[in-house]
Amino acid sequence: MSQKERISEVALLRGLAFVAVVLQHSVAHYAVAQGARIQDGVLMTLLLLCSKFAVPVFVFITGMVLFYNYDGAFKYGTFLRKRFMDIIVPYIIWSLLYELGNQLVQSGGTIHPLDFLQKLLNGKSSYHLWYIVMIIQCYVLFPVFRYAVRRLSALLPSRWHPAALAGVGVLYFLLMFAVGPIYHAMDKLQLPVITSWFTLYADRNVIYFFFYFVLGAAAGMNVQRWNDWVTKAQMIYWPLFCVLTGYLLYEMTDLFQTPRGTVLSFNYLSLLRPIMAVYCVVSIFVAYRVAVWIAHKGGQVASMLTAIGTLSYGAYLMHAFMLRVTYYFDETLFADWSHVLRTLASFVLCVVFSIAGTWLLARMPLGKWIVGLRVRPRRAGGSSTLQKQA
Repeated sequence: MSQKERISEVALLRGLAFVAVVLQHSVAHYAVAQGARIQDGVLMTLLLLCSKFAVPVFVFITGMVLFYNYDGAFKYGTFLRKRFMDIIVPYIIWSLLYELGNQLVQSGGTIHPLDFLQKLLNGKSSYHLWYIVMIIQCYVLFPVFRYAVRRLSALLPSRWHPAALAGVGVLYFLLMFAVGPIYHAMDKLQLPVITSWFTLYADRNVIYFFFYFVLGAAAGMNVQRWNDWVTKAQMIYWPLFCVLTGYLLYEMTDLFQTPRGTVLSFNYLSLLRPIMAVYCVVSIFVAYRVAVWIAHKGGQVASMLTAIGTLSYGAYLMHAFMLRVTYYFDETLFADWSHVLRTLASFVLCVVFSIAGTWLLARMPLGKWIVGLRVRPRRAGGSSTLQKQA
């Protein structure tokens, strides 16, 4: 892999995506708390919709960075070894910690090796680790994606590339209609491993997220052209984003009204639905445009989000634990607040705790194994530097 100039927007965009993930999980917790009112549901839905870009953007960034960096000679063994060190080892460590915590609560701390191995493969040690399992599939299958995308790109004249990408997007949209039928077909077949990957673990099957990766590939192969698209298409995706946000907010508000009273449930906003696929693709453009705007404007916000983005992998791994820590503050300080204010308070505390925890662990000798990066010691007259995975 040749060394290239970094894409300044990527770390900032990654920071935005991490913040959005924490906001989603904060909303999910307080949505089931007692005493929720319809006005809480409306505002929490709006927060959730505006943060729904998180996972698609993370997948998009992965595709963008990989195709941007690996455009020459490619050694699969070296590539996998680096991902194992930077991604999988921290994932294993945090999976073990979460599983130990779960077992301490449930059965006194006994971990069964085979059960833990199964949870490593399916990301069930904690609710947020499903994403790591899904993104690892992107790394393992990267040569397949790389060959297919590069081959198609070489066969078509450059002026047809946008149309080809749009065609793949249409196929992905149709695939979302097939998620249900595929589920029922696989459930009847009961194929070993395969059935569960399209039923029980469909939400972490890379096939159902492939277009976000391909969209990132298109951006990484020609960053300048991608930036031009994002700029020129604003008159399309901004109005569409606003209309879809309003529509989804309206639908969710109606669903909150049940015979049992107000019940806040966000299953309607599952990523594996056709309308949400459109919304997520549009949200990627919106989030990228916001990142470009913040990056060009500069200042403390840009610096802060870039720093968060650089620390985001370790922070993502630990944020579920840190979110639990914030519930202590909620019970002692914020219990009388509205659901929305409690959500925002836990959200801010979780982001701060997760980033601070990652930064502290990264300064330790074995920090790279735990959070995927290392902060080098401060030099005389200089500043500390981050050694991070690609």
